[in-house]
Amino acid sequence: MDGITAGVNELLGLVSALLAVIAAVLALPPLIGRWRRGDRARRQPPKILLPSRTHLVDRTDEVAQVLQHLDRGEYLVSIEGSIGVGKSALATEVAHRLAQRGTGRQKARAYASLVWFDAHNGALGLADLARTLGLAAGDPTLSAAPAEHKAEVLRAFLASHPAVLVIDNLRLTATDAHHLVDFLRTLPSGSLAIVSANTPGRLPAPRVMLQELQQKYTEELLIREATRRGVTDILNADRATLSRLHELLGGNPRAIELFALACAHEGRSFSIRLRQLEAGSAQLTDALFTAVWHDIGTTGRSLLSVCAFLNGSANAEQLCVALNLPQGEVEDLAERLWSDGLLSSHQRHDTTFYTCSAALRLFVLNHTSQDELNGIATCLADHFISRFGQHWEDATGAEAHLDAIRLLIRDRHHNRAFEQSFKLFEVTLDIFFTLGLFDDRIDLGWVAYQAATARGQSEERSLALSVISSTHAIRGEEAAAARTADLGLRIAREIGSVKEIARQLRCVGFQLFRAGKAVEALAVVKNAGEDAEEMARSVGDFNNMIDIQSLVGAAYWHLGRVDQCARTVRRFLDSCEELPWERGKAYAIRDLAEVTMMGGAFQDAMLLLDQARRIAVRYRDVRQLVRVDLTDARMHLFQGRMIRSRRYALRAAADAHSLSLIGERAEAEAVARYAVRALFWPWLWIVVFRKPRIRFTEMTVGGD
Repeated sequence: MDGITAGVNELLGLVSALLAVIAAVLALPPLIGRWRRGDRARRQPPKILLPSRTHLVDRTDEVAQVLQHLDRGEYLVSIEGSIGVGKSALATEVAHRLAQRGTGRQKARAYASLVWFDAHNGALGLADLARTLGLAAGDPTLSAAPAEHKAEVLRAFLASHPAVLVIDNLRLTATDAHHLVDFLRTLPSGSLAIVSANTPGRLPAPRVMLQELQQKYTEELLIREATRRGVTDILNADRATLSRLHELLGGNPRAIELFALACAHEGRSFSIRLRQLEAGSAQLTDALFTAVWHDIGTTGRSLLSVCAFLNGSANAEQLCVALNLPQGEVEDLAERLWSDGLLSSHQRHDTTFYTCSAALRLFVLNHTSQDELNGIATCLADHFISRFGQHWEDATGAEAHLDAIRLLIRDRHHNRAFEQSFKLFEVTLDIFFTLGLFDDRIDLGWVAYQAATARGQSEERSLALSVISSTHAIRGEEAAAARTADLGLRIAREIGSVKEIARQLRCVGFQLFRAGKAVEALAVVKNAGEDAEEMARSVGDFNNMIDIQSLVGAAYWHLGRVDQCARTVRRFLDSCEELPWERGKAYAIRDLAEVTMMGGAFQDAMLLLDQARRIAVRYRDVRQLVRVDLTDARMHLFQGRMIRSRRYALRAAADAHSLSLIGERAEAEAVARYAVRALFWPWLWIVVFRKPRIRFTEMTVGGD
């Protein structure tokens, strides 16, 4: 056996020598060497230089998106989102899954290495790529290559050693970032790059956007981190406390992990840390944002301060006012902050809003002086007081600013700027009514009442109470409406103001009318000793005078006094023309359409109703559109068009329900019900519904 083995070895030696001679003659050693090295490389498992995996919470869809892009042939994918949202963890997870593919039974590309690079929120140079790849491959020649040839050398290397490049924390607005982008555009076939970009929308690659975690996943992550660190306070916290934490930090995974770590420190319980967050004194967000905060400059920090003050979201008009900059400069600045991953943008009410995350908002508020925040609030409040003082019916223009207005009314009161708080409420109270935002009218009305009380202004207190009582009344909240109206009338009589007495008489009458007591309502406002309409006229309060006319006309209608209603409605319309009050005309014209219909002039009534609808649509008066639809439904019913009648009635009923207009809803539902009956029993229409009737229920409609 030993002789046979020796013979075989001798034969193999002769064959090797012969091949060496042939190779030397034909100049093949480099080719053979490369082939043999390449063969060894293909046989070796890939080198994995990646951070350890992190258990991801609620990122299944995003991981699948990245892998799907790669499986479709994409060689470059950009993972984008705000700071701390988990881009790095996602990129690492995808790379590990690619490594698993290469070692399992599943067919996959053969990668020589999977390598992680940290750009440290800056640009990654080609020299950095070469150095790390050279270390991974054990090839020092990559770093030795001259700078002008670095890209070509790297491409040649990746062509023979396909790799997955995981580039983390890349900021593409940094100096010289274009060199890396140009290189990534021309990666050799077989290699991939997964980029965690702090600058969205700059890479020529499919984008996978990471959003902050929803509340249930925030809680899951927090519980997991608390379990790992043994923070029992968090594990025992109730749902309300966890919800409060989500409001403060949002769903930023890194901020949540830092919070759990802070709670694990001795001497600092969960409740103490939470109070620190609520007071804006916690420093855990500093680790996320301190470096970039100093990079963005004074104006950039001021813009973020405006967004943070406005609960994390501001539009261009608000930013222009607060920063005293033209719109072009503001949009350019917001674009740069968006590129740095500090802002996101979205469209609402046909307006672009710039938004910062909850964690960033907390950081910014903690690094902005109270004087600067007060300056922002003062500028914005003065702007809205001026704008809506002139255009107090511009509901369409106000929609994009309602969140800011709500916040400012409360903030100005909290910071004892009582006059600003009240005036801002005063110029926007009709807008909230027009848009059907009744809760805001009541809540902000009480804030305004407190501001007026703090200033000792009883007339302003009366105005605020009139808004509150009228809103309660229209929603059918009789007890609250009566209580508030009585308080308002008591204050008005104490100060002896004819203007305020007339206002409060109207409120008491309106509360009675909406409670179904039309006779009592008329007795209050048409009292021989105190005629509220004449009192308002005598002091020049024409808006209140018109409101009283509307109430009186509605009461006459409900009681079936059509002639008196017609006279009152025409006086109502004349007053709107004289003031002028265009939106108010929709109320008078709609009432006039009802009166005209009762006389059988359906065509004229329909023309009037179309005019009322156009005005209500123009001013976004959702409350009046309910009544216009109700009248439309009634007209179609009385003319025998049952299907149309039912359609309008159902729409009116649904909208009335959403606005808590209980009288309008009851009438609309009755019309819809009778339209169906008349459709199936035509004789019923001839006998019952052919002649117009004033109402179908005992509920009152309108009056405001």
